[in-house]
This record gives sequence, C-alpha cells and structure tokens, in this order.
Amino acid sequence: MIAESTACREAALAGRLAFLNTGSLGAAAARLYGDPRPASADEWPASAMLVEIPLQDPAGGVADGALTLLPREPGMIVHSGLATWARFVNRDGVPAFDLEAGEVGSGAECELTTTALWAGGVVAMTSAVLG
Repeated sequence: MIAESTACREAALAGRLAFLNTGSLGAAAARLYGDPRPASADEWPASAMLVEIPLQDPAGGVADGALTLLPREPGMIVHSGLATWARFVNRDGVPAFDLEAGEVGSGAECELTTTALWAGGVVAMTSAVLG
C-alpha cells in the first residue's frame, strides 16, 4: 500500500484533471455502461454505452486530497440497461479511467440519480470523486 502526502496525491489528481481537459473535439465526459466491466481502461467495453454525461470546462477541481468531477448537464439515455460503471474520457474521447457507478448514497465513486436507465430518458451524475 502506498502512503503519500496530500500534496503528492493532489499533484497526481491534478494530472488526471489536466488529461481530461485536453483535446478539442468536444467536452470531457462520463460514459455509463452495464456489465461486464473491462479489466483495463485501455480495453474496449463489451457492452453498449448507455449514456454520455458531459463534464464542465474545466472538468472539475482538486482540493483536500480529492478530485471532484463536475457534470455540465444530464445525459440523454441512448440504450436501456443497468449502469454499473463509468468510463471518463477527455475532450477527444480518449479513455482516462473507469469508476464504479451506483445510485446516490451507494458509496460508488460515481453516483447517479438512478442506475436503471431507459432509452429516451435522462440521467444526472450527482457526484464523482477520486481521492
């Protein structure tokens, strides 16, 4: 287990935030999927993307040893399913990292208003914190 100072952790998180903010094709985003979750963020998801939730510009902020990602608006659901994980991508759609997704209060790194998603509806990301 790595024991690091808050300053070191914040520098690493600032690097993740800087990566999310790179690119020019669109907004950084959280892409929600159902199972199965790939072993690596470098692997292509086996399931269809359920929804893409755009992030603000900049995508978030680092404080108190945590990176808080900020949604810009709810996302329009394109495929029905149960959201179990989120892939965060930079402005060019390049994968950054994957997080567990769950409903508000679940303790998941990425919390949503609901995980049961129906095509044509919308879902909001209420919290996404890395620490």
